[in-house]
Amino acid sequence: MSVEQWLPGSEISTDSPLLLLERKLKADNVTYERSALSFGSACALRIKIKNGRECRTVLIDENDASDCMGLNLSEVRALGNYSAFDYPDNGPCIEVQLAGSVSFQFRTLQRIPGFQIQENEQRRLSRDEGWTVPICGGPESGWSAEIGPSSEILQLLSQRHGTASLKLRNISGRTHDESLLTLEKVANAIIFDLDVKYGISLELLRVRSHIPRARRPPFDSIITPPGSPRLEYGKEPLSLYQYARSALGMPLLEFLAYYQVLEYYYPRYSQRDTLDRLRNELRHPRFNVNSDGDLARVLQISRQSGRGFGDERSQLTSTLRYCVSEESLKEFILDLSESQIEHFTGKQEIKGIKPLSLKGDLIGQVSERAYDVRCRVVHSKEGGGASSENGLLLPFSKEADAVRIESLMMRFLAQKVLVASASPMAI
Repeated sequence: MSVEQWLPGSEISTDSPLLLLERKLKADNVTYERSALSFGSACALRIKIKNGRECRTVLIDENDASDCMGLNLSEVRALGNYSAFDYPDNGPCIEVQLAGSVSFQFRTLQRIPGFQIQENEQRRLSRDEGWTVPICGGPESGWSAEIGPSSEILQLLSQRHGTASLKLRNISGRTHDESLLTLEKVANAIIFDLDVKYGISLELLRVRSHIPRARRPPFDSIITPPGSPRLEYGKEPLSLYQYARSALGMPLLEFLAYYQVLEYYYPRYSQRDTLDRLRNELRHPRFNVNSDGDLARVLQISRQSGRGFGDERSQLTSTLRYCVSEESLKEFILDLSESQIEHFTGKQEIKGIKPLSLKGDLIGQVSERAYDVRCRVVHSKEGGGASSENGLLLPFSKEADAVRIESLMMRFLAQKVLVASASPMAI
């Protein structure tokens, strides 16, 4: 590593423990780089921990450098998108953090028979250390599991303190993928059993994927103070919209709630579209009431499916065409960040979803995309379903994280449809 790769302000003092850690990382052939801390000129090391074909970055500053000296980080593996690490040369052991505070887990898990705690002279009950919930074990099983406070190693590598963890001992896989599969299979089974037996809900802590945030609209360009609302919005679809806005951290639920806002108005706008098409057909000078062919076209146009006219895809398109202009939709996309525009127009992060082209029928493309994403979210049949060739779109997956960006578009569309369908405020 050359000095040119170091960031500004990343000089290390001669008495810093980071220098010793650097020598160890080089000896262990661990990739790292120097970096200035965001809150000052002090230096830290960004260490790359292997995570399958990818890497997870761990920031180690001077306070933590000494604690890393006893670790062989070349053997440590991060596991998927979980706050979990595999220590193949330490047991071996897989350890994953649990969501929530250790104090909350301490109080909750005391209900489980077999809960063990070591009392301490300084405090009557030790919540941060000294307690465990053995899950299984014994010489006949060959492996064991327990829940307790996160180890110092896990807190150091995850940079999260004050959490409980699940430890799987003597069960590590030979490869990253094998260890990840073991973690998901065994840990999820343990968590489900605890829920069924004791009514205790636990969740494996995940590392949030880097999904670019939504660019804030230019609210500062509005110089007028709030005034009395001029429009009254539909109670039911507005409730769905507010539900979507409250679905933080639940991208699939958020997307579906926005989609339901559009779906609510299908009967209104698909009927309008059908009436316009019928009107155009009937007023054509060559229309003949005595012609079976002309009447058959009228019947075909007026054929109703479900609550609205036409199939669901065409109802969605009709709703968007009445409520959203091509110009406003294109302006919305271009106002996004570069990475968000790339999400919609470039390489797709959700299987089976076509990229958008800013040329041509943008409303039609967005309608098709929204409907296809909706099908991936809703259809979850084992061994079948409309989206079976693309697999299931599961919560907490990378595809589910990508749906967060799709919800930016859906929120914009829901707002447009709510405004277009509103009536004058009457009080």
